[in-house]
Amino acid sequence: MKEMQIDSIRVSLMNYQHVVILKERQTDRYLPIWIGPAEADAISMKLQNVDVSRPMTHDLLKNTLFALESLSGTNISKIVVNDLRSDTFYAQIVFEFNDGPPVVDMEAQSGGNRVQDFGADSKLSLVWQGREFKSTIMRRWQDDKKNFMEVDGGEGWAFEVFFDEHNKRWLLTRMKLDSRPSDAIALAVRVTAPIYAEESVLDKAGIILDAESGKITAQPKAGEQGSGPLEKMDEQELKKLSAFYDFINTLDLDDFDKRKS
Repeated sequence: MKEMQIDSIRVSLMNYQHVVILKERQTDRYLPIWIGPAEADAISMKLQNVDVSRPMTHDLLKNTLFALESLSGTNISKIVVNDLRSDTFYAQIVFEFNDGPPVVDMEAQSGGNRVQDFGADSKLSLVWQGREFKSTIMRRWQDDKKNFMEVDGGEGWAFEVFFDEHNKRWLLTRMKLDSRPSDAIALAVRVTAPIYAEESVLDKAGIILDAESGKITAQPKAGEQGSGPLEKMDEQELKKLSAFYDFINTLDLDDFDKRKS
C-alpha cells in the first residue's frame, strides 16, 4: 500500500471526461482515475477553498460523520483505492476507533465463538452497537500471534476483528466502507484523511511520465518478466487497460514536471 497525494484534475481533450491524478508521495508514479464532473467540482472546490453558502453533498456527509463520531467512537483514518476490476476502480473508507477496539459479539452459524469454530466458509453473526450483521469470512491471517479475520457485513461494510485470547472475546479493530474513489477522495480532502492505493492497483494502472516525449510509460504487459499481478490478467482485461492508456494519452500532461504538489 502506497500513500498518494492529489496532483491535479484533468479533462480529456477528446471526450471531456474528468480524471483525478493521484501521485505516489515517494516516487514519480501517477494513478489517473476517471471521475464524474460533479465529483471533480467537489474535489476542486475544497482544494481551492471555495466558500459555498449551503453545504454540498460531500460537506453534508462530512458533517454527518463528525456528528456521529461522538456516538460511534470512530474516525476516518484513511481512504484506500483498493481494486481495479472490469475497467472500474474501487475504494474503501477506513474507520478506526478513538479509544481502542470495542468488544463485538461473534457467533458461528454452527454455534460457538472461538477461533476454531469459524471455518474458511463459515456463516456468522456479528453484533455491534445492538445491530446484527449476517456475515461471511472474506480472509483470515495471523499477526503478532493474534488471529485476525475480515468479514463481509453486507451493504458495502467490511469488519476487521481479532480474537483476544486472554479474555476470550472478539475485538473490532477497524471498519471499511465500499465507495467510489471519487466520493472517497472528495470526503478525504474535507476530513484531511490520507489517501492510499494498493500496490496491485498501481501495478495495473500506474503511469510514469517520460520527461522527453511528455507521454506515459505503461506498466509491464502480461508475460513480460517481472510483470507480477498482470501475468494473471485475461486478454479482455488487457484490452481494457490498453484502451485506458490510449485515453490517458489524450490528456494534456505537458506541465506535469512543472507542477508542485
